[in-house]
Amino acid sequence: MKNIVFVILDEFSDWEAAFLSSALNDKNITKNYTTNFASIDKNLKKSMGNLKVLPDLTLKEIDENDVDGLVLIGGRTWRSQTEETNNKIVELVKKFKNNPNKVVGAICDAAYFLATNGLLNDRKHTVNSFDEIKDNLNYTNSKNFVEMESVIDGNLVTAKGDSPIHFAKNVMMALGDIPEKNVNLFFDIYTIGFVKAFEKISK
Repeated sequence: MKNIVFVILDEFSDWEAAFLSSALNDKNITKNYTTNFASIDKNLKKSMGNLKVLPDLTLKEIDENDVDGLVLIGGRTWRSQTEETNNKIVELVKKFKNNPNKVVGAICDAAYFLATNGLLNDRKHTVNSFDEIKDNLNYTNSKNFVEMESVIDGNLVTAKGDSPIHFAKNVMMALGDIPEKNVNLFFDIYTIGFVKAFEKISK
């Protein structure tokens, strides 16, 4: 089994995790994945929609040797964490990003976090708003910004916060071992509708 860890902070965007986490746990899509949620501690985390999640792991407990993908979920507090927390997340992302056998995903303000910490300077990427990152001193890769819902570059996936379905699809594609027809079926269900999606796959 492969394990994907979702990193959430207080006031996380619940919809940004929901599609991908449910898809990875759907045996009609893939039978090979488990998911866990991690945060700065194991205290209860409330989402922007008041969904309450008790993290399985702390950031310190994430062992890249036992985890195949790291998915950073956006929210309201990515820009107000302590320097210590920021450094922990940066170092964790670097370990995964530098391993071609691992996948890193970041959506919404988590993608902003990567950009403003210099972690998108070598990859094609997207964020919610280019204007928010273009003048940041740690960001030097405007030529590779792509105005799309979600972007894959190697083992890195970024997405805008209004595009969780595109994000889920691209993370699953980046993982590399989920049947493409299953990923496309999942995507079609939420974009063209359940009936049309199954009509399409049956042709």
